[in-house]
Amino acid sequence: MKNNHPLISIILAAGTAGVAAFAFANSAFVAALPGDVILGAGASLAILGFAIFDYSRRYLPLKHTGRAVRPSLPAAAAPRLASCVARKDRVAA
Repeated sequence: MKNNHPLISIILAAGTAGVAAFAFANSAFVAALPGDVILGAGASLAILGFAIFDYSRRYLPLKHTGRAVRPSLPAAAAPRLASCVARKDRVAA
């Protein structure tokens, strides 16, 4: 029996909000607004809200502590290229 009071309160609150939303949706003010403007504003607000949510997340470091792959130095790669270029056994046609 103790669970009925919160349940009734939630149903009444949702019902009141629903009645208010339907009453506002039936007004002349909402009928005068174009639907594409409302949809565009809602989509823009959703994208902005997601960007703010994503930017404000707490930084979490990666848990995988693997070896970082680093490129080799240009000086180390130069002799390999020079040996390919300096081959005298092939003649260009």
